[in-house]
Amino acid sequence: MSVTAPSAAELNVPVATRVISFLQLPPSGPIQTAIIYAPGNADSVAEAASIERAIGAGKGRIRVKRIAVGALGALAGTQVAFVTGGLRGEQDEIAQAATRNHVVTITSDQSCVASARCVVAIATSPRVQITVNRAAARAVDAKFGSAFLMLVKEI
Repeated sequence: MSVTAPSAAELNVPVATRVISFLQLPPSGPIQTAIIYAPGNADSVAEAASIERAIGAGKGRIRVKRIAVGALGALAGTQVAFVTGGLRGEQDEIAQAATRNHVVTITSDQSCVASARCVVAIATSPRVQITVNRAAARAVDAKFGSAFLMLVKEI
């Protein structure tokens, strides 16, 4: 019997949950979370499923729903959104919807954070590296505690 290594998306979920807890006004109760994905992109769909599996293995504090990149109006009422890979062409629309709805976006796509279209990027290889974009965080009214910001890369 072979054991498959977890994908980066699965590893991001526990780290992302910790990141959310460092918000100065962390969500209380269940965290309404979206997974933004492209239905026609097999990698994006696979990453969304992987994130769902990782969340399902959690303690139930995160309430998740998938949102197709073409239906970003459904972000209303969510507090956090995982942005799957393969959505570079839609990052502007995602950032605009996140700003309108004050949604903290978390991704493994470093370019989304580097371009200020996502708030947090989490890399897991070769070690865990969390990157926060100040401008993107301000745009969605997200404020992280200073102790957290000393531990991450802020751009």
